[in-house]
Amino acid sequence: MLNVNRCAVLFSLVTMFIENRCHKCVSFNNITLIVHQRYGDPFNITSFSGCIERVSFGDASLTEIYIRQQNVTSIGEDSIRHMVRLKTLVFWGCPVRNISAGAIRNVPRLQNLQISYGNLERIKEDIFNEVPTVQLLRLHDNAISVIENNAFSNLRKLKKIFMANNKLKQWKNSWFTNTTNLEIIDFQKNQLEIIPRKAFNGMSHLKQLFLDYNEIKAIEEEAFKGIRELDYLGLRYNRLIDLDAKIFPNNLTVRSLLIDANYLNYLPNELLEKLSVKDLTLDGNPWKCPCLDRIHYWLFSSNATLRTSTYCTGSDIPLCSYPESYSQTCLENIDEQITRTYIDGLKQLKRPLRKFCARLD
Repeated sequence: MLNVNRCAVLFSLVTMFIENRCHKCVSFNNITLIVHQRYGDPFNITSFSGCIERVSFGDASLTEIYIRQQNVTSIGEDSIRHMVRLKTLVFWGCPVRNISAGAIRNVPRLQNLQISYGNLERIKEDIFNEVPTVQLLRLHDNAISVIENNAFSNLRKLKKIFMANNKLKQWKNSWFTNTTNLEIIDFQKNQLEIIPRKAFNGMSHLKQLFLDYNEIKAIEEEAFKGIRELDYLGLRYNRLIDLDAKIFPNNLTVRSLLIDANYLNYLPNELLEKLSVKDLTLDGNPWKCPCLDRIHYWLFSSNATLRTSTYCTGSDIPLCSYPESYSQTCLENIDEQITRTYIDGLKQLKRPLRKFCARLD
């Protein structure tokens, strides 16, 4: 009988331990929430402490929660859970450094998730496993330098991801395994150096790709394979010295193509034959004059528009140069002498050149 009682007590203790573990969460402490209800007006909750869960808000059925400029340094395990009506969750201007796996759990309608203007440095593989319904993900304006493989995988409803103003140097297509419905990717103002082969493989719905203001010096063959049509392709203010025709699929249409402020001397004729654009910016590149003439003719023939970069206004900014061995034909080779001469000419302008007109380094 004594053994039976001991077993019963042991079973009770184990059960209590499991229940406590299941209900335990990493809570918030003394923060302000701005919340929107399913029915009723938005309101503020001040000095909130605890986990963000259904039982914390009484009868209120919350659809949006905004946490702005609060002292939140970590989003811990189970800290947001069981919010069955919640569609929008925003951490803005909070010094968040870490997000734990399972931080957001049982939030089946979550569509918009934002953790921006914080201190995030790393996106771990399993952070977003519990939010497969998310459609919009904003992680911009942090200090992210590492994204682990599969970090954004299996997010089949994700359409827009904004990662601008971080510290990423490397692009990996393994980030987005089985995430095939993306329409907008924004990785502006990072430190990306190379766009690898098949970087956007499987993203046939992609419409806008922002890679401007990086350090991109090379785009590998078939990098854009699988993309059918783009409304916007931004490669402005990078370090490209050439654009090989093989990086693009055949018959790709790009409505707006921005390649200004690179180190381009020419565009290959093969590229002009396979690529269709509606409007183009190309200022601030050390073009060979015959090659620039050929681009102008290509745009005229296809009824496309050449746009001037807003950073390059002014009649004193040179457009192109002739090589030392004069030629009226566009020679498809990189001419370092023309590039150096062009950059030196920009540095000597009486009126200081605006920063994003051209790269002077």
